[in-house]
Amino acid sequence: MKAKCCPASLSKTPDELVHHARDHFDLPPDLMRALDSKPGADALKRYRGYEKRKGDAEGREGYAALNSYAAAQQWCKQNKRAKLVEQDKGVKDHTVYVVSGWEIDSETAWVTYVLTSEKLMTNLWHIKESGMPVILCVDTTHRLVAEGHSVFVCGVRDIAQKFHKVAYGVQHSDKAVAPNAHMLRMVAKEYLRVKERMKWS
Repeated sequence: MKAKCCPASLSKTPDELVHHARDHFDLPPDLMRALDSKPGADALKRYRGYEKRKGDAEGREGYAALNSYAAAQQWCKQNKRAKLVEQDKGVKDHTVYVVSGWEIDSETAWVTYVLTSEKLMTNLWHIKESGMPVILCVDTTHRLVAEGHSVFVCGVRDIAQKFHKVAYGVQHSDKAVAPNAHMLRMVAKEYLRVKERMKWS
């Protein structure tokens, strides 16, 4: 769509791109028909409206700071568990909060924070108390956030092999050992806190 609407922003014209696709790729008939078609008036209107809204947003003061490290730090501070309790908002079973121990540093581009809830953490406690061996399943997924950070997903399996989420998180890299270890330490620390609470509940 962008190639059709804004050919000046591309190194090749739309027609050249279509010819290039035909010459170098074995494209299905449906896709070839889509490439040959011209965008309708409604599609052009929606796209131009999107471009205008985007331009207006970028022109507003403070827009550049929305995705900054400072903004992420501020959000984590406002949504950590202790802060929610302090503000008398309460932390119910399904209230999502930031686990203590998060670190965001703009100088080193370090980003590690974990999100969970009391309900998600009790999933881990129930598996542990059932007597089953706890196998922690951890994975990171790219391309889910605009900044390019990895999304951290952590969970456990029950006796029926059903996956139960325990925590989510965001980290700057999944290839280095340090951020992965730090994320797991935060999950473990939060589990111990919930375990102590469950023991006396």
